[in-house]
Amino acid sequence: MFQQKYTYELVPGDILLHPLYRPDGLLFVQKHKKLSESVIEHIKKQFPRDFPFLVVQSEQQLHDFIQKKQYEHHSFYDALKQVVDVHRQYIQMPIAVQLYEPSLSNETEIETTFLTELNLFSPTWALIEQTLDSPRLLRRAKQIDEQLSRIVLKDKAILHLYQNMRQYHDVLAIHSLNTTAISLMIGLALELKDEDIVELCLATLFADIGFTEIPKERFIHYLNTAKADEEMMRNHIKFSIELIASSVYCRQKNIIYGILDHHEQFNGSGVPNKKSNNDIHLYGRIIAIAQYYDELVGGYIGEKSYTSFEAMKEVWNEKGKKLDPYILRIFLDKTTLYKVGQSIQVRPYEWATIIGFTDYIHHPLHPVVQKHDGTIIDLSRKR
Repeated sequence: MFQQKYTYELVPGDILLHPLYRPDGLLFVQKHKKLSESVIEHIKKQFPRDFPFLVVQSEQQLHDFIQKKQYEHHSFYDALKQVVDVHRQYIQMPIAVQLYEPSLSNETEIETTFLTELNLFSPTWALIEQTLDSPRLLRRAKQIDEQLSRIVLKDKAILHLYQNMRQYHDVLAIHSLNTTAISLMIGLALELKDEDIVELCLATLFADIGFTEIPKERFIHYLNTAKADEEMMRNHIKFSIELIASSVYCRQKNIIYGILDHHEQFNGSGVPNKKSNNDIHLYGRIIAIAQYYDELVGGYIGEKSYTSFEAMKEVWNEKGKKLDPYILRIFLDKTTLYKVGQSIQVRPYEWATIIGFTDYIHHPLHPVVQKHDGTIIDLSRKR
């Protein structure tokens, strides 16, 4: 039988009965994930100690839960609804019970799109809707998603490649999915053509698939140590390009170059070819931004995880060094991430509303905010 636990009660071996979304709305932990000590530590950094979860404590209990369809029982629905009501207070995007357990949906038919095909009922679209500040860009996003869906229907190898990542390690699958959503938004903000954004999304989704050719123990060591491993970077890029050849669509030149260049750095210190500035393929420069942000918030590499606000500051600090400063600026200016009226997470568990800027031109990530208790803080003066 399932039980409710709070953050402080979680122990290694607990198995989540629902997905967990990060405060920024992207996926954090997949449903039916067995929690490890490190995952629990990352959860504690993002959520308060009395944040609720529904869990079982063994694989046998999970098997019984699924076989007996306990997820359809009223007791589970009521418990899940209470959990979602609390989660909603900490997650920027609108969420519902059906997001956590699709079988509870009243919908007789679910629209199949590229993103839902990869992660059914993900709040990704809610994130996109709230981030893009233009109805026109939002319409384009839906059109691109439809194009991607048509490509997947024709080229079954794309879903097969993604399933290989999920089977290899859930962190790889989650990171690939999240960064694809971020790259989609960046591509729209840059006003790229539809066909370019489609290619960009596929290049992002499979940029790291080459890790599946590397022994899992070595991949986990790479995640845990947070040390640059040039040999592994070079190998996984090579393997990624080889693996996507199974997809007719993914063999396109721009997709290959995007994957090849996603570990290059704007200042010329990256791998594999020490490219710099605009010599780095545009897709590679975009993927680098998406991956760096998602790694920081997700806490995939090393032991530290950041709030979305902290991560954006770290990303901004790398402009002109690791990352393309022009892409960063355009993305920031053409989205709602730092606009008056937007809520931002100023520290773990605490949100504030942007009410102005002391100097938006030079310090766009340091707004003046108002906390829920009415306190006003100028983050440009905070040290």
